Amino acid sequence: MKNIIIVEDSYDIKQIDFKQNVHDQNEIFTLNFDSHIILEEMNIQHKIGESLLSMEDKTKVFDTAISLRKWYEKHPHLKELEFKGINIIEIFDLNEMHQLLLGRLTKLLILKRIIEKNKPQKIFASEILKQFIESIPLSQDIIVDAFPKLMKNSIFFDKYHISYKIGPLPISFQLKRKTLSKMKKWYERIATIQNVWYDENKHDKGVLFLEFDPTRYEELFKQLKKLNINIILLNQRKSAIWNSKAISIVKKYNCKLINEESVLSNKDNEISQYQNKLEIKLKKFWTEIEFLDNTFVFEECRFWKTIKDVLMQVYSNRLEEYVKLLVLANHVLNRADFRCIVSLYITGETENVILKMNNNKISNILLEHGYANFVDDISRFDIFHMYDGFKDKIAVWGKIQKEYLRNFRKVDEKRILQVGSPRHDIFFDVKKETKKHSTKQVLIIPSPIVNYSGLTDTETFLRYEKLIKKIIQILQKFEIDIIVKLHPTQDPSNDFIRNVFKQNDKTIPVFHTTPILEQLKTADAVIHIEPHGVGLSTAILESLIMNIPTMNIVIKNEIFQFDCVREKAILTHLDSDYIEKPIFELLFNENVRNNLIKNTKNHLSNYLVNPGIASKKFAEILNSLN
Repeated sequence: MKNIIIVEDSYDIKQIDFKQNVHDQNEIFTLNFDSHIILEEMNIQHKIGESLLSMEDKTKVFDTAISLRKWYEKHPHLKELEFKGINIIEIFDLNEMHQLLLGRLTKLLILKRIIEKNKPQKIFASEILKQFIESIPLSQDIIVDAFPKLMKNSIFFDKYHISYKIGPLPISFQLKRKTLSKMKKWYERIATIQNVWYDENKHDKGVLFLEFDPTRYEELFKQLKKLNINIILLNQRKSAIWNSKAISIVKKYNCKLINEESVLSNKDNEISQYQNKLEIKLKKFWTEIEFLDNTFVFEECRFWKTIKDVLMQVYSNRLEEYVKLLVLANHVLNRADFRCIVSLYITGETENVILKMNNNKISNILLEHGYANFVDDISRFDIFHMYDGFKDKIAVWGKIQKEYLRNFRKVDEKRILQVGSPRHDIFFDVKKETKKHSTKQVLIIPSPIVNYSGLTDTETFLRYEKLIKKIIQILQKFEIDIIVKLHPTQDPSNDFIRNVFKQNDKTIPVFHTTPILEQLKTADAVIHIEPHGVGLSTAILESLIMNIPTMNIVIKNEIFQFDCVREKAILTHLDSDYIEKPIFELLFNENVRNNLIKNTKNHLSNYLVNPGIASKKFAEILNSLN
């Protein structure tokens, strides 16, 4: 049997001596799209390791990642890490943990399937991959020839991608998490010309909003001000006054920001003391090797050693941040008199700490943040809407969401509030712009290839690239103006998507951080690209609100019957379909376009309550709370 070589990035590939033609005597496997592309460009024959995973495998990986989200619950020393009634281990963002687990489990299973199918005598790979291979029982008799490689112990949200423009010049760079936090505090000091800081002695009976962007919820703040309700903002991630518009809104509606520096100004000794104690206890926590080995198990593979370095590093790097957050939350909740706490998420560290420490003493409302629509076959993916982990009131956008929660998730109807979507009120007031010329314009909205589902792989990237080329060729044939709006996430797949468009046509404008409403105002049709197929982008709903004929192209082999699909409010196709005729009809067939708009109105009446007045209705609900 041939020996095998396994690579996952450019560094690995550089370790292979291709001059000696080692690849002629060995089979090469890639673990991801990046390594595949590099070898393709080098004309090196190889196999895509991900292709060995079945749909059942991918589902198993996803379900295991979900089951391990709270891996620490039975740890014998867990209680020793409590501070202010909250356990330090529980603060880590569950979505970050999910991404970390999903990546490790996927890699582990690919390696396991490679070994099962090829039964190699020898494997050439990095020391990092050797850790994975050695956790696989079948690998005991395999020789692993490993080359040195440093482990990257940072994870997705340890670095932030910053993009902005100075005039026409785009500026892009990365900042470490701690650096960004320092810059945020410095920026907030100089940006606040007048006092916008929260004072618990002056601003009682307010509503505490966790990690809200004022530019998205201006109408809600306007309605709350009319009712003389104090608006309190706690933003530990992205500043509430991140741009000039946000500053203007905060000042206009007299919003008050909770200032970490002010609250913690005389608590340095307390923070330092508890941080030192927790550091010692955390080291002891990680010494329970037997527990950790027996917890991180997948298909009889004990993979703790593949995840321990990054997990330990995350907690070490963020311990000071977590202690400060706990002290801040304890101070604010003990001294404040809030009528309600409103959040968009519960898994983020700010939300997690505030809601756990509050423990339902003050009313909590989870306001739906996206176009949530699920069918039974993919209900496992609703985990990202956090229904299962929230025990107070959930404010949904309409009756479709309400019925799903009540019938499928068995949520008590008394806990469900139908309010509509406050951040979309503005969409119902905006009118389409009058075009200066007759050429039709298509807005392409490509969703990023964020692998939250475990379903995306090298094939997804290849199909995505092929689909973009196909769409551009069709639209150019019809002499259509093309504009592109990327998702505002900092995910690196956005760079891949942008590059594909630019490689095919440098003249296509590609927008990233600008509000989508600006592009929707001029679009005659929308083509959305969906790489997962197990959910709906909110951008689709926004297109429908603007009465724009919309097509969703799914890069998968199955189309799920979401309500907007069943009700024929959108055209839906697979990337493998013949799409030239459907795109032509989307643009030029008035019967098709009119039917889509007609069906859209029916869908919106089912999905969205209080269109255009959701902020007013939600403000009235908040006003009714004591």
